[in-house]
Amino acid sequence: MVNIRCVIDTSIIIEVFDKGKSNLLDYLLSRCDEIFIPWVVLYEYLYGHKYLGKPITKRKEVLEKLGTILWINQEIIERALDIDVGLHKEGTPIPFSDILISSTALQLNSELITLNERHYRRIKNLRIHVPKLE
Repeated sequence: MVNIRCVIDTSIIIEVFDKGKSNLLDYLLSRCDEIFIPWVVLYEYLYGHKYLGKPITKRKEVLEKLGTILWINQEIIERALDIDVGLHKEGTPIPFSDILISSTALQLNSELITLNERHYRRIKNLRIHVPKLE
């Protein structure tokens, strides 16, 4: 059996938990043996709700049940630096949060599940999967 490790980005979290795409949640649970949520995804998601004055405690708990929240470590920082500096030298920088998300996926040798692949396509060796929404 293939063990598919998945890192999910904020676009997936929003579709599942704010837009009620239960079919996307079912898809994730069937595709991924392990789900990882980088800390920056947790932050982006909670920030949006906090900004709008919505409670965040239950939202955080739901994400913690969906997958493992990954905190940054030295290896992810070094990989992020390589990606960020390389893209800046090429003249094609991307948002810092996307750097952190992609460096996490690369460090874990995981697939990145996203609905917004535009920035991620610039990152070498990153395996990106964009689920089809119905």
